[in-house]
Amino acid sequence: MSHYKTGHKQPRFRYSVLARCVAWANISVQVLFPLAVTFTPVMAARAQHAVQPRLSMGNTTVTADNNVEKNVASFAANAGTFLSSQPDSDATRNFITGMATAKANQEIQEWLGKYGTARVKLNVDKDFSLKDSSLEMLYPIYDTPTNMLFTQGAIHRTDDRTQSNIGFGWRHFSGNDWMAGGNTFIDHDLSRSHTRIGVGAEYWRDYLKLSANGYIRA
Repeated sequence: MSHYKTGHKQPRFRYSVLARCVAWANISVQVLFPLAVTFTPVMAARAQHAVQPRLSMGNTTVTADNNVEKNVASFAANAGTFLSSQPDSDATRNFITGMATAKANQEIQEWLGKYGTARVKLNVDKDFSLKDSSLEMLYPIYDTPTNMLFTQGAIHRTDDRTQSNIGFGWRHFSGNDWMAGGNTFIDHDLSRSHTRIGVGAEYWRDYLKLSANGYIRA
């Protein structure tokens, strides 16, 4: 009878050990990940002769130390709660994927946010297909309190199709009363090799947003 019980519990024991090993490995990787990402903007800017090394490295060290402390506490708490439920292999994979994806979204958006306005949405399924993922970036070329000239690009993965667009736009701001602008852009469907050119106009004020777009097949 005891032999039957031992054999029955063995698979759960293996899953528990596997879950613990994988979860703690994930914690280690994600604790170190912010350090690598934090240094990336510094190195990129240095190549363009735009950063004073001593100043940027000093700020980076303080920020990185704070991030490590916060990440250790956060990931340890999440892992402890997860492991206490004795998860199986599927639950472990979903847990690891979810935490890694959320952290990647946060780090990429914060890094891109140093240069413009970014919106990042990364989704990873069991086949790593990046379905329903998107990346959008708006970068101001000329920006004053009343006028802004900008470029904007995006890439989307939806319904097994990958689409991208890039364009330029202009906006005029009349104090806090209203905003009007126009833009032109190119959309390209990478999956079907379709391209179109678009022209748009917009008008915003309190409680009202109007926009219109026209397209021409290229």
